[in-house]
Order: sequence, then C-alpha cells, then structure tokens
Amino acid sequence: FSFKLTNLLIHLICGGLIYALLRTVLRRDSRLNQRAALVALLITAVWLLHPLQVSTVLYIVQRMAQLSTLFVLLALIAYVHGREALEQGRKRAGTVWLFLVVPTATVFGVLCKENGALAPLLCAVLELGYFRATKPASRPRTVKGFFWLGLILPVLGATIWYAWPPSRLVTSYSVRTFTLTERLLSEPRALFDYMGALLLPRGPTLGVYTDGFPVSSGLLHPATTLWALIGLLALVALALSARRRAPAVFTGIAFYLAAHVMESSVFPLELYFEHRNYLPSVGFFLAVAGALKWLFDKLPKTSPGSSQFRILVVGAVALCAMLATATAARAWVWQSWSTMVRQAIVHHPGSVRAQFDNLNIVWNLKSPHQTRQLLDRLAKNSNPETRNLAVVYIVLQECRVDQSANPESVARVAAIAGSKLQLADMQVFEQLGGYLRGHECAGLSKIEFANVLRKIVDTAPQPQTNTAVWRTRFMAADLYARGGKPLEAQRQLELTWHTGVADAAVGVLFSRVQIFNRDYTGARLTRAQLGKRIPRWNRRGQAALATIDQLLPR
Repeated sequence: FSFKLTNLLIHLICGGLIYALLRTVLRRDSRLNQRAALVALLITAVWLLHPLQVSTVLYIVQRMAQLSTLFVLLALIAYVHGREALEQGRKRAGTVWLFLVVPTATVFGVLCKENGALAPLLCAVLELGYFRATKPASRPRTVKGFFWLGLILPVLGATIWYAWPPSRLVTSYSVRTFTLTERLLSEPRALFDYMGALLLPRGPTLGVYTDGFPVSSGLLHPATTLWALIGLLALVALALSARRRAPAVFTGIAFYLAAHVMESSVFPLELYFEHRNYLPSVGFFLAVAGALKWLFDKLPKTSPGSSQFRILVVGAVALCAMLATATAARAWVWQSWSTMVRQAIVHHPGSVRAQFDNLNIVWNLKSPHQTRQLLDRLAKNSNPETRNLAVVYIVLQECRVDQSANPESVARVAAIAGSKLQLADMQVFEQLGGYLRGHECAGLSKIEFANVLRKIVDTAPQPQTNTAVWRTRFMAADLYARGGKPLEAQRQLELTWHTGVADAAVGVLFSRVQIFNRDYTGARLTRAQLGKRIPRWNRRGQAALATIDQLLPR
C-alpha cells in the first residue's frame, strides 16, 4: 500500500505541474488565452483521471516513468519562465533558467529513466508552438545557443554513436524476436492504438499484458500497417498546417510524437506498453482541446457564447466523471493479480506473460493434474516461445512432483537448441537449474541438464554477449561445478567471463573453480579483474574477494 500511495502522490504532483505549465503556455494561445486557466484545469483533470494511467501509477516499477515525467515537466516550466524572462529583457534571469535550471532538471529526469533526455526536444516543441520568431524580433542568441548545446549537438552525437558501426544498433536486436525494420513498421500501429485508448478507454483490454501485440512484417502484414503509416504522415501534416491557426493542435501533436521518440522508434524495446503514454498523453489532450476549439469556432452560433461555454463545461465535467468511474474499475482489478491474469487470458490470448502467470497461479494451487493439463495445452501452442517455455516447465513439474523426468520431456527441452533465446527462457532454465542444485531428479542429473544448456547456448543464433545466452551458460557452468566436472565448469565460465558483460558473480565462481583446478595464475588474473569491477562499498563483493584471497596460495 505504501508503494502505491507514494506513486499516487507523485501522480498528483505531476498533475499540478501539468496545470502550471499549460496555464502559462495557453495564455499565449490566440484561441484559448481567454479561458487559459479553465482549459488547463480540464486537461489536467482528464490526464489525472484517465484509466490508461492506472498501469503506470499502480505498476510500482513505473515510478521511474513518473519521476522522469516529473523532472521533465519541471524542465519545461523552467524553460517557459526563462523564455519569458528573455522576452522581457531580463537576459541574466533567462540565461540562468535555460542554462542552469533546465539542464539540472533534465539530468535528474535521465537518472530516473532514460527518456528524461527528451526534455530539450520538448522545449523545442514549446518554442515552435508558442514563442514564434518574427522578422522584427528573431529568436534570441541565448535560445539558439541553448538548442545547439542542449539538443542539436547531443542528437548528432547520439546518431553517430548508434549509426557507426552500423552493426551496433542491429546487434542489440538479438534479444528480440523482431527486427529493427519490423519494429519501425509496427510502432505507427502502436501509436494509433494508444491514441484510440486515450480517446475511448477499452476497460478490460487495458493493462500490462500487451506482449502479444502483433509484429508488422511488411506494409500489408497486417494491412493496418500501411494505413497507420499514412495516418501518421497525415497527423504530421495536420500539425504543420495548424501551427499558426491553432497553436494548441500543433503543439499537442508535436509534443505527443516527440515524447514517444525514444520508446517508440529504433531502440530494441518491447513493441507496446501503456506507461509510455504517461508524459505524451499531455500533448494528446492538449491537441484534442485545441481541435475542439478550432471546430467550435467554425460552427454556426445558434445560442449565446456564455450558453455554449456552459454546455462545454458540463460536458467536460461529465467526461471526467466517466473517466473517474472507469479508473476506479481498473484500480479494483489491480487489487488482485489473479483477476488481472484472468482478464488478460480472455482479452490478450497472444500474451506469453499472461499464459505463464496463469500457469503460476494454477501451480500455486498445488493441483498437479490441472497444472499438467495446462502445460500440455501450452506445449502445443502455435507460438514457439510459448512451446519452448512449456516443455521446460513440464520437466520442472515432473522433477518436483515425481522426482523423475520423462526422457521424452527432456528430449523436447534439448530440441530447443538452435532457437533464439529470450529472457523468459533464461529464467525458466534458472528455475529448473536452481531446483537441481539442491535436489536429485531421476532421468535428469546436474551434468545432463548442464549438457543440454551448453548445447542450447552453443547453437543460439545470438552473440555470446546476449544476457539470456551468457546467463544460461553460467547456469550450465554452475551445474558442472556442483556435478563433479570442474574442468568443464572452468571452460564454460571462461567463455562467459570473457564476454566482458557478465556480472561479478561469474568472476567470483570462475576464480574459485580455477583455484580448485590449481590454475592459480588464471585465478590471480580473474581476481585482479574482479578487484577493478567490485566497488569498495559493495560489502558482499568485498567479502567474496577476501574469500578468494584466503583460498589462493601465498
């Protein structure tokens, strides 16, 4: 409860910052300036009460998204203050806001979550939307310097870093079942799906079990891929055409798309997550408000302006009430993990996470027969990732329940060799390996399972630096060491440690196995490498180093 309460308080603080930002910039809006405070309040209320925010506020780990948003909002407020100070001729104050306060808030945002680095880009959106340059008064040099140092040069540096060598970004996709091209084709569909959920929340379909979002393998596979790309281009064209006539429409659309640049573009993240809309949705609701005012001004006036305004306010209040009700319903679902999973199984049948969370619930009910029935169904699933996980879970259940693994089940696990490993595969391998560490299972000894794991990682079509690969190899090495094959354990640990990305636990075991095998020269080298990687404040790491020092001969 305390974790959720803290997230809720952060959410409310973010709402206050959104109101302060919008109230300030809307005073500069030619269409909305007369009702700036009220429009800002209504947008903030919709943002605070929208059910799409539930999976950010109540999903504890997404406090990083909340805190990043909080500091980005502070950076934007600071930018607006600095920009207005420059307009008023207070150059020193403006410089302090732009070159001290904004960068400080941005750094704190990045420390919370990487997309805090988007703050300068969002400042550029506000600059283009609400601080227009005219011929008599061009943009101040201070502003130009801010964007050169805070946006243009960092973007150029990041582009060069990821573009050279070209393999850097492509290789990072080894952790995914989709390619860079497929992600770029899929994300426009994801963006329009987000916008649909923001306009019309879809109750039970909301949540975190969105890993089954279909991949776009081509412009017509699925067919909505092409329409989404066209729609995205049309949205950009609309924003550009509305820049002068409806600043809120331009600023809102540009803000929404710019805030998605990091998590919905080239980086090898999962295709879809609701919490990515936490900050961008501010822009979306601003664009909707601007579009409604634009359309409202074009309609024939059939009643006095005050009556029309009251109708709009009543409608906005009714909308907030409906959103509050929908959010309360979502929060009720989030009280129970089993309720969330049951909903996800129905509404997200393609979610691997939902299927295996449901398995864990059934497993914890201690019903072996029901668990095995569910596993057998999953082992026949059309998704190869689901099938691979299921066959390993079948062996784990056989070992735990019967203390004996069926040779056919073990053979199905060995047949995973040659497949691309996912983090979920690694985790279930570690579960089975962890069980075998302390228990015997007829038909599957520690050495036999280590041999299976070694074959799987040796044939995985991924670099050895991939997390799922090196951690699975580490598990094989640990089982070799515990099963009485220290020389093979050392060979596997050497392969793991020399990837350069394995964590210190690998080096600790590697050095101890080297000592056991009387490879003292190698052990001293590994110990020296560990000494550089384990900081002095890491007490557990320092204790491990002390143990290695005691084991090494003087």
